[in-house]
Amino acid sequence: MQPLVTAVLVVRRGGDALEQTLTALTHQTRRPDRIVVVDAADDAAVTARLSETAPTHHVQTPATTAGFGRLVMAGTDQLPVEEAPSSPYGGIDEWFWMLRHDTAPDLRALERLLAAVEVAPSVAVAGPKVMDGAHPTTIAEFGETLTRTGASIALAERELDQAQHDRTSDVLAVGEAGLLVRRSVWRDVGGFDPALPHVDTALDLCVRIRLAGHRVVGVPLARVFAHETTAEFSRPGRRVRVRPRTLARWRRTAQLHRRLVYAPLAAVPLHWLSLVPFAIARGIGHLLAKRPTLVVGELMAALTVAFSGAAVPRARRRLANARQIGWAAIEPLRIDQRDVRRRAAIARDARRGAAEQNRIDRPDFAPGGVAAVVGAGLVGIAATAPLLAAQALGGGTLAPIASDIGALADAVRVTTEGAADPASFVFAALGSLTAWQPSLALVVLWAAALPLAALGAWWAIAPLVTRPGPAAAAAVLWALAPALVVGLTEARLSAVIAHLTLPWLVAAAIRLPTSWSATATTGLLTAVLIAVSPSLAPALVIVWIAAMVVRPRAIGRLLTLVVPVAALAAPLVVTRVLQGNLLAVLTDPGIAAPPGPSSPASILLGWPTLDPIIGPLAEVLPIADSPALILLIVGLPVLALPALAIIAPALPRGMRALAPLGLAALGLVTAVVASGISLTTAGGVAVGLDVGPAVSLYWLGLVLAAGIALDRMRRSGAPLGAFAVTTASALVTPALAAILLGTAAVEPLSEPRTLPALVAADAVGDPELGTLVLTPRDTGLAARIERGAGRTLAETRTVRSTSDDERESLAELVGNLAAPSGRDVMAELDQRDVRYVLLRASTAEIDGGEATAGDTALSDIVTALDATPALVPVGETDAGRLWRVAADDETRAEPPGDHPLTTTVLLGQLTVLAMTALLAVPTSLRPRRERSTDGTIDDPAATFDEETDD
Repeated sequence: MQPLVTAVLVVRRGGDALEQTLTALTHQTRRPDRIVVVDAADDAAVTARLSETAPTHHVQTPATTAGFGRLVMAGTDQLPVEEAPSSPYGGIDEWFWMLRHDTAPDLRALERLLAAVEVAPSVAVAGPKVMDGAHPTTIAEFGETLTRTGASIALAERELDQAQHDRTSDVLAVGEAGLLVRRSVWRDVGGFDPALPHVDTALDLCVRIRLAGHRVVGVPLARVFAHETTAEFSRPGRRVRVRPRTLARWRRTAQLHRRLVYAPLAAVPLHWLSLVPFAIARGIGHLLAKRPTLVVGELMAALTVAFSGAAVPRARRRLANARQIGWAAIEPLRIDQRDVRRRAAIARDARRGAAEQNRIDRPDFAPGGVAAVVGAGLVGIAATAPLLAAQALGGGTLAPIASDIGALADAVRVTTEGAADPASFVFAALGSLTAWQPSLALVVLWAAALPLAALGAWWAIAPLVTRPGPAAAAAVLWALAPALVVGLTEARLSAVIAHLTLPWLVAAAIRLPTSWSATATTGLLTAVLIAVSPSLAPALVIVWIAAMVVRPRAIGRLLTLVVPVAALAAPLVVTRVLQGNLLAVLTDPGIAAPPGPSSPASILLGWPTLDPIIGPLAEVLPIADSPALILLIVGLPVLALPALAIIAPALPRGMRALAPLGLAALGLVTAVVASGISLTTAGGVAVGLDVGPAVSLYWLGLVLAAGIALDRMRRSGAPLGAFAVTTASALVTPALAAILLGTAAVEPLSEPRTLPALVAADAVGDPELGTLVLTPRDTGLAARIERGAGRTLAETRTVRSTSDDERESLAELVGNLAAPSGRDVMAELDQRDVRYVLLRASTAEIDGGEATAGDTALSDIVTALDATPALVPVGETDAGRLWRVAADDETRAEPPGDHPLTTTVLLGQLTVLAMTALLAVPTSLRPRRERSTDGTIDDPAATFDEETDD
């Protein structure tokens, strides 16, 4: 008796692929006895076309029905019961031949499949060689197997068909396209598992059939031409493209489901409990391997399987009912671990090849880059020599970072007072570099600022030039930038950090379109830059939007840059919104100190303020009353830099200088606008935004464009480059020498404290102890409250420094202390937990010399403080005159407590930063030198993978 064959054709879409399949089906040399069409296209034209073929059964299902297995089951359920037994194997000699709308069988495909099963009664499943419909000589898939961990893997895929697999017979499983299965066996094992709607449907069926005691074979002479993959077919509608991350999630979901189904009963709880922990660990591995798009899918797969309801128990019952032999029977059909390692090595080599294609050529770092960095390092050490023995730095916006490592952790908390500044994370990270003494990191930063700047500039411009000379010149020009010199001498911490960050940000952004590591690095550096200099945020947003317009294919990567920035800034933004003062988010973090006066002319010349250069020049030249002469002297040496930058686009292949010029324009506009904005006060004086970071952005654009111009001008540009470097060096030398001469604002601290030793000693056991610090000014008396051993960068918060109510209340308290008023101030001191009052003026200033109006006022303040009953004079200290508050410790105010959401917010911030840092860790993808011991090429079959997923 001839075997009865029922072809089950599942249709999701129409088109040429369906037409080819229908034509091939009707022209088979061995035609099916029955044709069951499962119409899931939801298209009237497709339905009409299928009706023309006069199928035995025409079943219509919703287009949303998921998976090949469910659709096949919908068709087979319409068939009558099996006919009488006739097979010597003991089953019903009836077969299901499963086809999809995109799988056009060879004209002899069914004939050869039946020939293979007729001579081997033990065979219950036969699968054809599936060829790529777009490349008919390429094997799309032929046979499937499992690794030791249960991952599915194709025995052959995307290989040129050179008959290398024509001897393959017994396999663990075959694909669903063109699968021929004995109906009785199909019934006994329960058909497809509905919990596998996308991938591994046929694999799981074949495993169960193998465990039921039957064979599965591949028939290499039977061919089917597939236009879609199994995953693509599972997608309803007209779009069939499946993203790599979606396919990875489906594969992982199927693997975890099968793991719970195949595992011994005693091991199922352990596997279930390990789903989410393993998903987290694998997510970290994906980040380290620069596959961030797979992280979310990994967690979703674990959660989907963990909470799949009765899907796993039903599948386990289906397996138990069909199983006749043990797992040892299929062990020889699993892929050998050596083959798994070989395939992994081939995949790594492919990634290395892709990385090599995307590699950015840079000029040699030696000797030009080395000379620039070493020279800058020697200059930096020489210029900061008076600071090298210090334990901390003070003056300007500088103060000790923190008293210990514990204070760094407290600095990033969200308290009832408000959210911490994003810069607190930067200061905490900086202090952690010298965890044994956090404030020492500032000394290291000041000494290493020049060489770090030179190194960063070299890496930023190296991808834009071809010769080492221009790169070295740019490194020197950036290391000796006026903005950096002013930041170092005037103690502007945010300006120094921003200056050092900018070139590294540019260097990472250049590689962003082709590297996830560079993308994460760009995100982290952007977060650092906005944290220390919020005024640069508008300019960076413009650059971000422009990048998405210019590179629309990189929008996905560019959108991820917002994640670390939002993680750090969101709590502060919410706090400001609730306070009704959103503009205050642009306030410069850290210690508030008025920057030097700036003007559009000084900014245009690259100087945030001309004070550091005017002072030294005024001592040797009569320029104090001649602004025009000042601008002429300062401006002439730097004319070469903007001149080179402007002519760069007009040179051959100089259009890449347009982007740096755009950065320069943004920096210039930002600096001019920021120079007119004040958001906080210090000592009763309005403090404007620091224009140093914006000037650095302006200078960076000029340096990069000038470097490109020098590279394009070849030898003719060498004199201009030498002139620019020489004049820039000469111009900043007087300002840089201010640290050596002791005239700079930055000052070394022998101990990491800003208050007298007596106060610091009491603060050891009471870090929240408060000291009211009074500083005489020409226009009055400045006041602030410092905690512990003195104010630190870690404890500063802009929500506190920009509070108008706090300033008014403190001003009223100081007025009652500095002048006899008879008012009891004890309650107000207790409310602020103030235990000391420090007047920053020496005894000589108060008692010595010829009396002046200022001296008289200062004496009156001392007299008023001495006469205050709440204050007990302590005497003169190294920081000024000190009084102790005679207060009862039992009435002390409680410090601001943690916000109820502190733990949640901080955990979320640290999680985002940790994941981004893991992704930013670079991994080596350098191509290895090919080695061969026998002169042969391993795995000569070429791959036709046209997609890359960096």
